[in-house]
Amino acid sequence: MDRIGRYKIVRELGRGAMGVVYHAIDPNIGRPVAIKTIQLGGKPEDRERMRDRLFREARSAGILSHPGIVTIYDVDQQGDLAYIAMEYVDGATLDHLITPDQALAPERIFNILAQIAAALDYAHHKGIVHRDIKPANIMIAADGTAKITDFGIAKITSSEQFTVTGAIVGTPHYMSPEQVQGKKLDGRSDQFSLAVMAFELLTGDKPYPGESLTTVVYRIVAEEPVPPRQLNPSLAGPIEAVLKKGLAKKPGLRYRTAQEFVDALEKACAATRGWRPMPRGSGLGAATAVDAAKPPAPPARPVPKGEAATEKPAPKSKFAFRAFLFATLLAAVLLGLSGWQADPALPEKVWDFSHRIPAILGLGGAARQPEPAASAPFEAAPAPGAEVEPKPSSMPRPAELPAPAEAEPTQPDTATKSAIRPGTLPVGITSSPAGALATLDGRADVSCSTPCSLDAPPGRHAISLTMQGYQPEQRDVDVGSRGAELPLVAMRASSGTLMLTSLPDGATITIDGRRIPQTTPAQISLAPGNHTVMVEKGGKQASSSVEIRNGAMSYVKVALQ
Repeated sequence: MDRIGRYKIVRELGRGAMGVVYHAIDPNIGRPVAIKTIQLGGKPEDRERMRDRLFREARSAGILSHPGIVTIYDVDQQGDLAYIAMEYVDGATLDHLITPDQALAPERIFNILAQIAAALDYAHHKGIVHRDIKPANIMIAADGTAKITDFGIAKITSSEQFTVTGAIVGTPHYMSPEQVQGKKLDGRSDQFSLAVMAFELLTGDKPYPGESLTTVVYRIVAEEPVPPRQLNPSLAGPIEAVLKKGLAKKPGLRYRTAQEFVDALEKACAATRGWRPMPRGSGLGAATAVDAAKPPAPPARPVPKGEAATEKPAPKSKFAFRAFLFATLLAAVLLGLSGWQADPALPEKVWDFSHRIPAILGLGGAARQPEPAASAPFEAAPAPGAEVEPKPSSMPRPAELPAPAEAEPTQPDTATKSAIRPGTLPVGITSSPAGALATLDGRADVSCSTPCSLDAPPGRHAISLTMQGYQPEQRDVDVGSRGAELPLVAMRASSGTLMLTSLPDGATITIDGRRIPQTTPAQISLAPGNHTVMVEKGGKQASSSVEIRNGAMSYVKVALQ
């Protein structure tokens, strides 16, 4: 196959359960694209169902316009082949970058996590939950830009509801407890998946290991994750506390946004001396890690004289059996979905049954969690002198869980601090780098230069931060009876994206007199402003000027004479 629709195929990029992905060129404008295909076979109703799934992916991602989300250009059908033309990302997936040889640098880890968090929060604001966040669905472009791809199983929560809302889909190791149990999802489910990725980047292993699908599913629902410090001794208490909150079983106990989670994690790491990430697979083995957390078995009772020396079998826990059966049946559902292509109606068939599993087993609609051990290894004590982030939350706490006492919010060592006005409370604000202008609720008369504090009445407020050469940032904060402290805000440098193509391809690139280590077609991140672009090949060269705007994409096509 050399063409799909009007697109000229360059090479095959990969194969999945649903079809093939190609690198192609749009000949009308010379733009490189990725073509995702699905072969529509089987019965007419099956072909229609598969086509609808692909087009749903296009509609879900098509309403999203964000630098951190792969752009959808076109969707069409050619005979029995349906396809989507999307942005071509010149780079590898995050899954390929996480290797056993060397851990990613801390700066790169947080750069990637911050980009993913910003894109997820944008999608959640639009009413879309991705539902399959994992390293294999994160593309890292040559310029370091992280982009989320594959919104094929996204759920549009605001208006259009897919009929099989409860079908269990996704990658088990990164799924949230509520997704495993087929419950209604919101953006905090994606945040849980992001926390699993962050855990893996820092420790080298996943928080819920297991050699079988049944084991993984059960641990996600019923067990606490492996303590991070057990896998990576350099991760002190504050880091463990942030990861634990991001991996909370109940959505209401997690952070409100993905960005809040990443900010808190970056701040905890900055406050922990000597921490370092681990390469993939360098932590303890899954069985060792889990078994080490279990309390030792009690000594055997001596048999009194005259008593029969026969041992009675220990009574089995009814809940343990139910939970195991629940996990086993869920695993069967997940495994059944691997036959989706063979039987596209399978999700509808299994959902009616899987939805009734908790009631059948007497679990009340959700798997119960085991009683906490006498000592919780995950609750490591903070390092001496380390700053612990306060835990305010706008989400209601479950009635069965006592609310932990909140620590007094610590204010930053401010260079500028306003006098507290009557009826107001201090809000501590820090940024990296320092010197950003912080404004409360858009009021120019209530502002300061970070690190600093602003006075605000109790309630929810918006803090805006601006700084020359950096993108504007905004954070929401709930001011309680003792004030609040905003997690460290990492200011992102202003940039736009240049999509550069040439006729013919393969030309070298020079921008503003500086040679770029790429050839056309290329995707290049540039500072906002006017730039001069020159391409050269075979002794011929041509130049063009382009204006780059912050957060936007600019397209330039240069023909060599």
